[in-house]
Amino acid sequence: MKKILVSLHDVSPVMFDRSRQLTEMIMQRTGVKFTMLVVPDFHCHARIDKFPEFCSWLRNLNEAGVEIAQHGLYHLDTDEKFSIEGKLFTKGEGEFLSLSRDEAGERIEEGYKILSDVLGEPPTGFTAPAWLYSDGTRDALKGFPFKWIEYRWTVQFPSGSKRNIPAVVFASRTLWKRFCSALWSISGPALFSKHDVFRLALHVRDLPTLEKSVETSLSRSTNGRACLRCADLTQL
Repeated sequence: MKKILVSLHDVSPVMFDRSRQLTEMIMQRTGVKFTMLVVPDFHCHARIDKFPEFCSWLRNLNEAGVEIAQHGLYHLDTDEKFSIEGKLFTKGEGEFLSLSRDEAGERIEEGYKILSDVLGEPPTGFTAPAWLYSDGTRDALKGFPFKWIEYRWTVQFPSGSKRNIPAVVFASRTLWKRFCSALWSISGPALFSKHDVFRLALHVRDLPTLEKSVETSLSRSTNGRACLRCADLTQL
């Protein structure tokens, strides 16, 4: 049977209501078989361990079987060096795009500890904000026991092996991008229908403006496919 890997990006206390709403929408289609990407300290002012209700919600989901993974530390590019990738794929949130090995390692370590303390166990995997990685970040990640690391086009495993898995993702910052996302919610799943596995990467900021697109893509992507978490890829 073909598979679908649904992930929810940018989960944090800052957008807790949206995070809960989108989680409920996803779980209506996937049950607990999806991956949640949590930002440990969103934009440097929302350390998750300072928000007890959020932490309790996160632990309950983790215990139920939802996969919890680390999504950077701040989800904010504090370096602000110009890059074509940074301009094309994000707006000031390519946190790991220009970091050195030591800088990246310090941030990954801090986020890893925050999440581990909150969950009572380590996060399973790592995804950099906007899937943007410097060479130093790639090198630093070798020192952490993540089961997987997600990139824009691939998911990589500790053995060095990787799987090429295309992703459907939306953009909501402008009217034009929202229009394109509405079309993509239908054409994306159709385009990847012949793939054994593809990813549906949803973002908390997709709500409320892209709610219909999210519902459409969830319905079309999960229809006739078995739902996976990223960690389940290691068993395929």
